[in-house]
Amino acid sequence: MKCPNCSGTLYFDIKNQNLKCRHCSATFSVDEYHKSNAAEENFFEGARLYTCRNCGAQLMSNDDEAVTYCNYCGSQQLLESEMTGVNEPKRIIPFKITKSECKRIYKKELKGKFYVPKEFKDPDFIDRFRPFYIPYWMYHVKFRDDEFSLPGSKFYTRGGYDYIEDYEVTTSIKDKGLYGVPFDASRNFDDSIAEEIAPFKKEGLEDYKEGYLAGMYADVPNVDGGIYEDEVLDKATELAVRDIKTGLGGIELKFPRGIKKQREFLDARYESEEAVYLPVWFLTWRKGDRVAYAVVNGQSGKIHIDLPADIGQFLSYTLLGAAALFVLLSLFVTVTSRFVLWFAALLAYLVARRYRKELKLVRDRENHVFDKGYLLEEGDRLPMSEKQRARLRRKGNRSIGWEIVKIVLLSMLSFIGMGILGALYDELVSQTGAMVMTFIIAVLEVINFLRTMSIAVYLKNKRSLLFALVTLAAIDYAFIVGATTPVQDWWYYLGALAALVAASLMCVDLLIRFNETATRPLPSFYNRKGGNDDEKDY
Repeated sequence: MKCPNCSGTLYFDIKNQNLKCRHCSATFSVDEYHKSNAAEENFFEGARLYTCRNCGAQLMSNDDEAVTYCNYCGSQQLLESEMTGVNEPKRIIPFKITKSECKRIYKKELKGKFYVPKEFKDPDFIDRFRPFYIPYWMYHVKFRDDEFSLPGSKFYTRGGYDYIEDYEVTTSIKDKGLYGVPFDASRNFDDSIAEEIAPFKKEGLEDYKEGYLAGMYADVPNVDGGIYEDEVLDKATELAVRDIKTGLGGIELKFPRGIKKQREFLDARYESEEAVYLPVWFLTWRKGDRVAYAVVNGQSGKIHIDLPADIGQFLSYTLLGAAALFVLLSLFVTVTSRFVLWFAALLAYLVARRYRKELKLVRDRENHVFDKGYLLEEGDRLPMSEKQRARLRRKGNRSIGWEIVKIVLLSMLSFIGMGILGALYDELVSQTGAMVMTFIIAVLEVINFLRTMSIAVYLKNKRSLLFALVTLAAIDYAFIVGATTPVQDWWYYLGALAALVAASLMCVDLLIRFNETATRPLPSFYNRKGGNDDEKDY
């Protein structure tokens, strides 16, 4: 968009909510700027469409000089452009969070995080935040407009007695036409990211005007709005039922069971949809074949960061901490060779359990179970129930600091507690205790190994099978030594060493796997068949 005064480039000034010229600093109201005032064609009638040759993502912008890399894969100078026509949206939520506020929110979020890669704190890197509009469909749904009756009940306690009262409640739907059921209209934007920065407040929606996109970027709405009819009706019915149940003084209404029957009862009808644009600040970090995103809700400021760990920092601080802990414990704890054996086996088992949980997250990320709209070829994606999805989403933006603290605390408490146990009951531990404990651990590890195998078959990198097999063999060896009770101590120390080596290998791979769950594989949008269809709570 060109300035009517000097033909300089206009951009949307978020702070003042108007258009401003980069050259002469003249300002214009978004309402006053029309196509007839523009030096070039309307943005949407002659849009500049950029396609990444690396991943196939498409975005639009009228700021040619700024389009130098792809938001989704981080590729540099791999964008091809062409003029295209795109249907303009009906409504838009303009950016409310400025770039300076976005950077402040980002820096605040990084405070207190452990082992953050140095690039994440580089001012030049942080300055690469981009204002990005994500397309959504907003749906209209209508319901029955007559009153209806439903049975209800109320339970309460008074004077030491329990009361149950039955009612016949006559009510109606407050909003006969529901607007605002949103579904993502972009194949590119991951549902798991959208969940982290939701909700947007639909009260902030404005009638679309081309000036709002001046100097901004926009994802291409590349999903047909009609493909989500069933999902829209289900979500709208849930919202209507929730609305009807509120404000009844504790009376619980008995609706027909199942969302399909409730749809029929309320006569939910799909009416239409309209395209809207929602604001997101977007930052991309790439290393090798992995990418990480930092995204900020451009309306509320809610943030999500994919935060990997700096492996060099982690190893340095961990080795220093381990050396200090070893010296401290060697002064106060005395253990036998048999105790060292079964404690090493226990530690290997605990690490193996934690390792399996991390593999589940890697599997879910690689198979896009968080992103229902990814729509890979049939058979490439794991089946997962909504209950499982909800439980996994609650993990949110995991901090590596807290994950490592949990592992360290678990190891320290186990070592100290078992050391005290070994010192107090040395005779018991040295004779039968080692055999009993290693037997229990061996049985648990067999179960854990089988569960790990069921996860690893879905992983692209199968090295996990090797680490799991080595750990199983080390724990089984510890059990054999504990059961045969050889006289020489070196047998016990050899078994303990094997278990500790296995645990150490898994710990290193655990950190690598953590980085895999904290980052994402390079996206590819060439063979998509549909779009993201996760409903968002507005």
